[in-house]
Amino acid sequence: MLTIYNCITVEHDLSLVVLAGLICVLASFSAVSLLAHAAEAGPGRRALWILGAGVVAGCGIWATHFIAMLAFRPDELVNYAPGLTFASLVIALALSTAGLYFAARARSAGVGGAVLGLAIVAMHYVGMAAVSIQGHLVWDRDFVLASIILGVVLGAASLQTLFAVPGLKGRIAGATLLTLAICTLHFTGMTAVSIVPDPSIALVESAVDAHSVAISVAAITVLIIALAFIGSAVDRHLADRSVKEAERLRAYVAELEDTKERLEVTSRELLVALGAAASADQAKSQFLATMSHELRTPLSAILGFSEIMASETFGPLGSTRYKNYSDDILKSGRHLLSLINDVLDFTRVDAGALLLNEENVDLVETIDDAAHMVEAQAKSGDITLDIETDGLLLHIRADHRRIRQVLLNLLSNAVKFTPPGGIVHVTTAIEDGWLVIRVVDTGIGIATEDIPIALARFGQIDSDLARKYEGTGLGLPLSKCLMEHHGGTLEIASEPGGGTTVSLRFPEERISVKDPAKIHAIR
Repeated sequence: MLTIYNCITVEHDLSLVVLAGLICVLASFSAVSLLAHAAEAGPGRRALWILGAGVVAGCGIWATHFIAMLAFRPDELVNYAPGLTFASLVIALALSTAGLYFAARARSAGVGGAVLGLAIVAMHYVGMAAVSIQGHLVWDRDFVLASIILGVVLGAASLQTLFAVPGLKGRIAGATLLTLAICTLHFTGMTAVSIVPDPSIALVESAVDAHSVAISVAAITVLIIALAFIGSAVDRHLADRSVKEAERLRAYVAELEDTKERLEVTSRELLVALGAAASADQAKSQFLATMSHELRTPLSAILGFSEIMASETFGPLGSTRYKNYSDDILKSGRHLLSLINDVLDFTRVDAGALLLNEENVDLVETIDDAAHMVEAQAKSGDITLDIETDGLLLHIRADHRRIRQVLLNLLSNAVKFTPPGGIVHVTTAIEDGWLVIRVVDTGIGIATEDIPIALARFGQIDSDLARKYEGTGLGLPLSKCLMEHHGGTLEIASEPGGGTTVSLRFPEERISVKDPAKIHAIR
């Protein structure tokens, strides 16, 4: 030990020895820390961590040796062969990486540490072979053997301790043993060499200052270590982000699965509700159809007998009140029959059972029939009916009873909502290939926002003016539905106090011309 101490203190520049020691400590702690992270990392990133640890360890070993060699101060001139010096660096990097690989991947810390110790040994003696000096190097075999043993044993102990002791304590202990392995091997190996001067060997004194070279090597080594730590920090950050992202995705997938389960439950509940609704709708339709039939049978008798009584077919009733009552019964019965018929029609529409009995319909005749049916109502209300067909003797392919029903509904509404002295005007025209029938009145009108209500089933416009008139709210929606079954449309244009215009449009394919001379007029 005394011999080694004298070698360090007498034959070396102590400032450079301290610098070499600091580099050795920094590199050793960095290497074992990176190796510890490599053991914890996943398979995909472990190789990168091992490579970083190998580069840091190899550079630290080589820099410690080279700076310590620059600190060596023999009495003779000393130079270094570039080829062997570079070879010593390559050996340090390769064997250090191999040793750390064995320790982290093969889980054999002792073998890996021994290989790391051999890296120190091989680097040192190849580096010593690069030394050119005015003399001959004589080696003490015992010190050489001791240096090799120290390097291998301490190297194996450093990695064995790193993996045996968890946490920061393990890294500190491992770094300490690795530092001892590097330093003791180097200075024991330096103690093993003696120089026999030989003036016949010519050397040129180096123009490079040893301190400058040592500082440059130390700076480069620190930079490499710093880059390795920065890379490891970035990798750790990305790994943490990856873990958090994976956790977020797992939570999101779990939430989606939970939502899927809730939706499946909701879907099953909706299917059950839909089945119940379909059953209820079918029961409703069947009920309405049955009730409509059952109501119409006695209602026919009521209408027949009340009509006989009102017309006094079998003689006078006696009191005039009886005749008035009979008229009221007849009027109410007809209103009730109309309501039952409309409800029955909607039931058929909902059930998809509304069938059209299509035939060739004389449109002018049908309009006249409908106008005739409301003529008495119009006269009693002092309302003028004006029918204008532009001289077009038109026929359409349609259900005659349904078209008359639509026209009767529109004319009844027009007369009902037109005050005394007003006009109800009916026109026909051909527009863009469509047959258009318009029923225009000078009645109370409808606000634009109330038109959808008027077209809804049982729609009642909420205004004092409209509430004065009776109605079930089925005439317009049923007429619209019947027009759509004919491939046509029903449109309303109106404004309060400005009257109402209802337009019925039939597609061109339903139009036929009774008088061939009118074809040109249509086209």
